[in-house]
Amino acid sequence: MRRTFALLAALAVAAMFCLPIIPQTAEAQASSENIVSVKTDYMLLGLTDLHGGGHLTYELRGHAAGDLRRAVLAAYDGDFGSSTPGTIDNRELRFDGESGYIGDMEEYLEDLYLVFFGAQTYAYNPVHNNEQDISIDASGFTSVTDIAGDNLTPIRILLYFDAYNSNVPHFDFRLMADAFLDALYHPGLNDTAMAEIHRELYTYKYKHTDYRVNVGNFQGLDIDSGSIQVIRTPAGEVVTYSVTFNYNEPINDMATFQPFSFLENPQVLFAVVFVCSYFISTMPTRMYANYKFAYPRKFRHKALKITWLHITSKLSILLLIIFYFFPSLFSFVSPNIFLGGIVIWLLSIIFVVMFSVLAKVLYDKKLEELNKEQLATPERKPVRRVAAQPVTRTPAGVSVVVQQPQSQAPAKEKPTGPPCAVCKEPITDYVDLLKCKCGQLYHEKCAEVAKHCTKCGNALVEIVPVGPAKADIKCPTCDKTNSVEEGSDLLLVKCSSCNTILEKIDSGYNYLIVDNDHATAFSMFVALMKGGATGLSISTTFPDKLKKEHDMAKAEVIWLTDTSVADKKTINPHRLEFEMMRLYAAFVKNNPKSAIILDGFEYLVVENGFDKVFKFIKKINDLSSVNNATLIVPIGTSSLEPDQLGTLKKEFDKVIDMVGNGNE
Repeated sequence: MRRTFALLAALAVAAMFCLPIIPQTAEAQASSENIVSVKTDYMLLGLTDLHGGGHLTYELRGHAAGDLRRAVLAAYDGDFGSSTPGTIDNRELRFDGESGYIGDMEEYLEDLYLVFFGAQTYAYNPVHNNEQDISIDASGFTSVTDIAGDNLTPIRILLYFDAYNSNVPHFDFRLMADAFLDALYHPGLNDTAMAEIHRELYTYKYKHTDYRVNVGNFQGLDIDSGSIQVIRTPAGEVVTYSVTFNYNEPINDMATFQPFSFLENPQVLFAVVFVCSYFISTMPTRMYANYKFAYPRKFRHKALKITWLHITSKLSILLLIIFYFFPSLFSFVSPNIFLGGIVIWLLSIIFVVMFSVLAKVLYDKKLEELNKEQLATPERKPVRRVAAQPVTRTPAGVSVVVQQPQSQAPAKEKPTGPPCAVCKEPITDYVDLLKCKCGQLYHEKCAEVAKHCTKCGNALVEIVPVGPAKADIKCPTCDKTNSVEEGSDLLLVKCSSCNTILEKIDSGYNYLIVDNDHATAFSMFVALMKGGATGLSISTTFPDKLKKEHDMAKAEVIWLTDTSVADKKTINPHRLEFEMMRLYAAFVKNNPKSAIILDGFEYLVVENGFDKVFKFIKKINDLSSVNNATLIVPIGTSSLEPDQLGTLKKEFDKVIDMVGNGNE
C-alpha cells in the first residue's frame, strides 16, 4: 500500500511541476509554404477571479509573409517624412515617442493590438488589463529594402500581456475565435493593400495552450476539425488545442468550461481516486491476513495468496490513475471521447465493491476448506502432570514414610499395604505409617500401645522422625534458596522470602492456562513483573479488588466492562478490533519487555462469539511474538466446547492444564 501512495504522490508532483514545460510542437520550417501560424497561451491562477498573463504569436511564411509586407508598406509608408520611401522603418512599424513625432499618426502594430484588445471580448479568453502595457516585438518587416518584391522572409509578431478573467461558466464557446485572424489583417489597411492579400490561398495553423491552476474544469467537447488534449492534475488542468484549416473553411469546435463542479472538479476527483485506491489495495490484503491467521502458527507458510486477485487490484488502481490524469486518452479514436468525472466516480466505486466482494468470497471459501481440514486432523493428547503429595507432620519421636504411587489406581480399588508388627493388619493409610530404625512397620496407634519395637526392643517414642525427601530450589526472582519436597508443583509453591512462585516463567511466550481458579495465572503474571517486566492486566474483576488480591501495585489495570467509570480505565468488550487492539498494540510496542494477562476470555466469547474472539487472540499472539511480550490467557473448563478448546490450544506456545493436571 505504501508503494501505491508513493506512486500517486509522484504522479501528482510530476503533473504539477513538469507538465507546464511540455514543449510546443515545431511548425513547418519550409519557407516555400504559404503558412499563417497563430499561437496563443494563457497561464492563469486563482479561485474566483483568475489572473495571470498570456502570449499571442503570429508567424507568416512564404507568400503570406510577402503579401502582408506589401500591404503594410502600402498603408503606412511615408507617414514620417524622414523615412525611406519604399521601405518600412521602425517608426512606421511602431511609433517611437523618443523621435519627437507627435500627432495622430498610427503604426501597424499599434493598430493591431488596439483593435484586438480594445474592441473585442471573446468567450473564455482572458481580457487585457488596461492599466498594464502590452509588450510587442516584431521581426521580418525591416530586414530588407526591396519590400515590394517577392521577398519571402518570415514575419514574426509577439504580444505579451497581463490578463484577468471573471471565472464564470462558459458553455459551448468556440475554441478558436475568428478575431485572431481579423486582427492580423486589420481593416485599417487601405483597399489597395487588402486587394494584394490572398488569404484564401494560405494554410492556417492555430494552436492554443491553456494552463489553469484553479478548481475549474473543461468538459463537453464538440470537436469536428481540430484535436484537443486535456491533462488533469490536483493543481488544475492543462489543455492543448490545435487545428489546421483554410481561410474559407469554418471552424466550429466547441467546449465547456465550469469554474467548479463537484463531480468534475480535479481536486475532488483526485481525493476519490486516492481513497478508492486505498480500499482496492487493502481489502484483498485484509482478507488474506484473516485466512493466513486461521492456520496454526507453524503451518502459516502454507497459506498462499490468490495471486491473480492481488495483481488485478493493482492494475485497476493504475487504470484509475491513468484515466484521472489523461481524460482525453482515447482522442486518437475520436477527439470527442472525454473521460469525465462521472467515469472516474463510477469506475472507482465499481472497483472498490468488486474487489471487496471478490476477496471476501474467495478467501472465505479457502478458509472453509481449511476448517474442514483441521476438523479432520485428530487433536494431540496432552502430557499428564503428576500432582505432588501433601507434606504431613507426625508427633515427635516417630518417622513417617510416604511412598509415591507409580501409577494412579482406580478410585474404587483400595490400596494394599505391609502388615503392622503389632496387629498384623495391612497398613492402608500411609499417613498412619510409622517405621522403626530397624525397619519394622507399625500403625501409629499400635506403636503408642506397644511402646517398644517387637524386633529390636528400642523405645518407639525415641525414634527420630524422618520426613519426605527434600530438594533445594532457588527462587528465580530473589535467588533465595527454598527447601521443597521433591515432586512438588513449583507453580503452587511460593518463595518464603518474596512470596513469588518458584516456577521459572520463560518470557516471550504465549501461555494458555486451563484452570477454574485463575490464581495460578495471576501468580505467573506477578512473577514476570517482579522479574522486571512491565505489566498490563485486562480483567473483568474491579481494579481495586484485583490489586488487593494480588501483588499488582505497579501493573496497569484495565477493567473489561461496558460500564463507564470516571476514575477507572475501562474498555468495552465489543470493541475488540478498535479500542482493545489499538491499546494492546501500543502497549507492547512502547514496552520492550512486557507481560500481559487477559482475564475474561469467557466474557468476550459471550459478548462477541467464539470466532471473533479467536481471530482477536491470533492477532495479539502475533503482536506479542513480534515484540517479545509474554501473554497469559486463563480460561475455565466449562466455557468452551471440546473442539473449540482444541483449536484454541494450537494457537499458544505453551498450554498448562491445571484442572486435568496436564500441560503441553
